[in-house]
Parts: sequence; structure tokens; C-alpha cells
Amino acid sequence: MKIFYCRIGWMSSYRGCSTEKPINGGLYNKDNIGHEVYNYLGYNGRYYGFVEPGRNSSIHIDRLGARKNDNSVNDILVVWVASNPTTGGQYIIGWYKDAIVYRKLEKVPDDAMSIRTLKTHNFYDIYSERVTLLEEKDRIFQIKGMGHSNIWYGNEEVDNTVISYIDTYDKKLDDRIIKIEKDTSELLGQEKEAVVKTRINQDIFRKRLVMRYKHCCLCSVNNEKLLIASHIKPWSDSDSYEKLDMNNGLLLCPNHDKLFDSGLISFDDNGSIMLSNELDSINRVFLNVNENMNIIVDDDNAEYIKYHRENVYKV
Repeated sequence: MKIFYCRIGWMSSYRGCSTEKPINGGLYNKDNIGHEVYNYLGYNGRYYGFVEPGRNSSIHIDRLGARKNDNSVNDILVVWVASNPTTGGQYIIGWYKDAIVYRKLEKVPDDAMSIRTLKTHNFYDIYSERVTLLEEKDRIFQIKGMGHSNIWYGNEEVDNTVISYIDTYDKKLDDRIIKIEKDTSELLGQEKEAVVKTRINQDIFRKRLVMRYKHCCLCSVNNEKLLIASHIKPWSDSDSYEKLDMNNGLLLCPNHDKLFDSGLISFDDNGSIMLSNELDSINRVFLNVNENMNIIVDDDNAEYIKYHRENVYKV
């Protein structure tokens, strides 16, 4: 397995810059916002990553197995590394599996650009559909040997320990998904989603949403026994990263959870509620929804909200 190490700025989510910007990661990030800010803002399961190889430099993909005239090389394990702004040291923050690494910068497709607020950030040099991002508290694997370069082609000793670490982490993640999906192989549609929803509400996914929101995103219900972790982009439509991404969740009371899952409510780009025509005025009163309600939509969840609005919401 060919491994390619890429140093970028330190962020929590890499889904945009409404609440944060990259820290460290080179001189560019001191006065600007590095393009890695969108490394984990996927579009329909496609992720367009960026690393700055260095001034007047490019990625030497021949060292990753490419031929002289190739523009790209496939099946690379790309390991993203960043300097912890609190403790120092270079740590793994995530990875792309089965990645395509390009010799030169490519233009991000228009559909993927439609959910980016920074329209100048429209280049990438690494692509993948199998991605993992570690939470900040889980970024404990330190990488030594990169020196001052933003890119590194590794060595056998480091590569072997990194592969073992990643395999172990991914297995635990896969086991969580398998446990949640257990006994649902013959179920379809809403029936499978209902079983998954029950199990996801016994998972750490829900605990993280409770810690983030404290109460229903739409009302003041704060009894934890009544609060439900609701996927924005349905489980069946999500890739393995999106399935357990906290940003793909809202904490809702039973009434609002049912309305959201049924597509009878959704939200616009500003977070204002959208009420389906299928929801009459009487039921709006009984279910405690009105046109003045809103949630917080930011770079972290905007892609998921857009998906729900376009694919789940019933106009």
C-alpha cells in the first residue's frame, strides 16, 4: 500500500470557515484561509482534498507509483497531519482511503462548489470517496519524520505502524455501523430506518448531540429521555463517514423528529423553517410548529440540510 502524508492547518471539522479557520499549516494560513478548509465537506459522497506541496513545487506522484506522463495515481492512502496548536507536535487528524492523487491542481466540479461559501477555494489535488476525520480528542497518533515539508512519502517503519493504527480504528468504526445495522439486512425503506434510529439513539452519536444542543433544536424540550437523535441525511443515503458524523444530526423532541423524518418540515439556507403544504394549519398548532421557527445552519451542517431539503422535504 502506497502512503502519502499531507500536512495541513489544524481545524475541528474542515467543512468551511464560518466558525473557525485553519491554525498552523504553513505561512499562507497566517494571513489567509487555506484551501484545506473544505477537505471534509463532501458532495454526494465525493471529497475534494487540498494540500499545498510548497512554493514552486508539485506532488511527485511518480514516487507513489505513477508513470512519467500520468496526471494522477490511484489507490493511495492519504494521511492528513496537522500541528496541534495547544501541545505542538504533528498528529494524524484523518485519512482518505483509495484516494486519487494528482500531479497538479484540478478544478472542483460546479456541483460540489455550490455548497462552498468561499468561491475562490475551487482547487483540489486529492480525491476520495472513503474518508475518516478524527475528533480533536482522538488525535493522539504523532507523526515524526516529516521535517518542515507539507508533503512526505513516508518510510517503511512509520508506514507499518500507521497502517496498523488506521486498520484498528476503521474496524472499530465498522463494528459500530454493523452493530447499529444488525438484523436489518432484509428490511427496506422506513422499516429499516426505524430500526437504525432506535439503535443510533443508544450510540455515542446521540450523546454527542445532547452535549452540543442540550435541548430540541426547535423548541425548549430539554428532558433527555424525550430527545431524539435525528439524521438529517437519511442513514440509507449516507456513506460510512456521514452515518456517524455528528454534523449530520439534529436533536429533536418526538413531535419535531417525526415531522422532520417525514419531510413535513425542512430548513432553508438561513435555518428558517419550511412547512410542507401537506401539513395543515390545525396540525401545525397541535404539533407546535410555526413559520417563525429556525435552527442554526452553518458550514458544518449546510450540506446535509440542503440534501434533506432537496430529497426528503415534501413541498
